[in-house]
Amino acid sequence: MAKEVIMPALGMAQETGELLRWFVEEGATVKAGEPLMEVATDKVDETIVATASGVLAGVLAKAGDDVPVGQVIAYILAEGESVPAAKVSKKAPVESAPPPQEKAAPSPQPPSGSGAVTVSPVAARMAAEHGVDLAAIPAKGGRIQKEDVAAYLESQQSAAAPGKVLASPKARRLAEEKGVELSTINGSGPDGAVLAADVEAWQPAAVVQPLPTTVAAQAAGAEIPMSRGWQVMAQRLTESWTSVPHFYLVREVDAGALQVWRTQALARSDVKITVSDLLVKVTAVALSRHPRVNASWINGKIVGNPSVNLGLAVAVDDGLLVPVLHNAEGLGLREIAAQRIGLVERAQSGKLAMTDLSGGTFTISNLGMFGVDAFNAIVNPPQAAILAVGKIADRVVAVDGQPAVRPMLTLTLSCDHRVVDGARAARFLDELAGLIEDPLRALE
Repeated sequence: MAKEVIMPALGMAQETGELLRWFVEEGATVKAGEPLMEVATDKVDETIVATASGVLAGVLAKAGDDVPVGQVIAYILAEGESVPAAKVSKKAPVESAPPPQEKAAPSPQPPSGSGAVTVSPVAARMAAEHGVDLAAIPAKGGRIQKEDVAAYLESQQSAAAPGKVLASPKARRLAEEKGVELSTINGSGPDGAVLAADVEAWQPAAVVQPLPTTVAAQAAGAEIPMSRGWQVMAQRLTESWTSVPHFYLVREVDAGALQVWRTQALARSDVKITVSDLLVKVTAVALSRHPRVNASWINGKIVGNPSVNLGLAVAVDDGLLVPVLHNAEGLGLREIAAQRIGLVERAQSGKLAMTDLSGGTFTISNLGMFGVDAFNAIVNPPQAAILAVGKIADRVVAVDGQPAVRPMLTLTLSCDHRVVDGARAARFLDELAGLIEDPLRALE
């Protein structure tokens, strides 16, 4: 029986995935376990392996298509098998419907008088959303793709903007990222529209002058290109800020014992242990003793988590990633440091797997290494809280009624009031402060 290749769900909230490329050409043989395709989600680019051996056939999506999760996009056939025609014929109408949250639009009809012309599901949905008659769109190779619809929309706008180069949205984004003028690229799409493949294949005829610096671009009022990751980060933080009822607790802690602990740990370990590693350890212990702060807000309910999975906010060029240390409550300092080093390296090199980013129950964001004294972080839903950590700085404080200079650390706990109230959050923060000032309490 033909094996379906579907767009996988790589995250709980994922609705679609962008097909970046096929590793195997249609008609070629693939073995189970070999790389089959690469898919981009809102977090990572993931390599998907074949689940069966055979010949790749009936490919329904190409590089650049944004495909709903669960949709069949190809088949793997054993010897003597053929693509199930009935299933293929059912695909487009099902996926052409708009998402549930949107107002339903009339289902677009395929071009009249062209029974051989097919429409990709994504192209059908785009046409429905923009009220485009598919009969007006030229079919390239007997199949209307997303790029064809995008190019048609661009052509409709060109009358109002004379001289504007026709190009698909993805082509424009790629051109901006590469610093390439669209007018220098020969387009292969309808009416000469520039497609993403044209931008990727473009080679400069001479040395291209570098783009203006960010500061210069801002001064000139130019739009600064955003990566997919940055756009997703902006969207999610906006949703969190506008939908989560935040409140904040601030606590100054004497970090002297923490510094001594780090010095002793470094002397015994072959892995570089940082203050962040020590904070992960004591925070995991504190969360295990105050499980409500480790809970989540899911579908209007407070849901407890069986383990402490600590996310570490990591800044990358494309925005902010939060790789996760799973089961942190059971890890030793050396294990925490080794895993943290691996996660940060993979985050900065763009090699994080979906498992590295999934399942977080609490987040630590440390900006102390940048000289920040204190800050308020935004809760990362569905988590109940996030801990913002500033730098350790010498300050004059009262010790036994006398002024003394001590290394002080400012902690700011941001909480979702739907899950945690002030008293619960205060007890957790008091526990955490006590563990920082007396780390031996973590062994009790």
